[in-house]
Amino acid sequence: MDSIKKIITELSVFSPRQGENEIKAAKYIESFLSSHNVDFSVQTFKTEVSITISAELFLDDHQIPCLGGSFESGKITSASQVHFSPYSNYIETINYPSDPGVHISRANKSLLEKAVKISGEVMVEEFFFLSKNILVGNAVNPEKIVFAHYDSLGGGALDNAGSVAICLNLLTENRDLISENLFVFVGNEELSYDSPEYWGKGYREFEKQYLDLLNFAKEIIVVDGVGVTTPQTITENIEDAFPVRNLSTLISKVTWISSIQSEVLKCYHCLEDTPDKLNQVFLSQSQSMIKQKLLNSV
Repeated sequence: MDSIKKIITELSVFSPRQGENEIKAAKYIESFLSSHNVDFSVQTFKTEVSITISAELFLDDHQIPCLGGSFESGKITSASQVHFSPYSNYIETINYPSDPGVHISRANKSLLEKAVKISGEVMVEEFFFLSKNILVGNAVNPEKIVFAHYDSLGGGALDNAGSVAICLNLLTENRDLISENLFVFVGNEELSYDSPEYWGKGYREFEKQYLDLLNFAKEIIVVDGVGVTTPQTITENIEDAFPVRNLSTLISKVTWISSIQSEVLKCYHCLEDTPDKLNQVFLSQSQSMIKQKLLNSV
């Protein structure tokens, strides 16, 4: 398991993995594969993300810790522009509104509700770049396709360096798995200016070019959010992990492997999503679950 921990730690150096840091993360994955003599191909696509330059919030003239999390710059003047996660005391950018907005901890919810005067400002910058989906294995007629996104909002260990690490470790330790199956490391999953769904662009770009592979595969496995509980097969809200256009025709063969979602949301899209939050035993169990699914016939 030391190799998995090493990958998670090294990927987390680039966090939050947006824009320039996503580019660095992609280069890291490519370098890792090359160093292990694993062939891969790359699908590139144009995208743009919202990078927060600065964010501040005052409630009745008291400065409140916050994070920026919106697609537009502007003044903060009302409670409707201040967001918090109901699941955690961390400052989580649990959603990204179009209008100017900031995110606070739920520990400051009462201050927000009592505030007479709300003021602040968020400044964001649009960053245009070429994102990458990195394909490893059978890209002609794959039996099964395994997806794991590598970009992140916040620290990104749970979401989703742990999943990337176990997939990289699995395919390098079991080279026979890539002869019949395809692993896809997805870029630009967290954030884009796509509308109405700002998340999942990397998946939709893969779908756009490789819909025939999705239709051909017997099973689609999405690995997202492993490492904080025993691995689960999630059957609800599949669109949250795999927001493709043709989900209705694919959903019967999509498997989402994750941790218990209530535990994931306790450390989600926050700076505190660091490698120490992940449990080595749960990561090992998750890797074993994926391997077993790839070995089992459908």
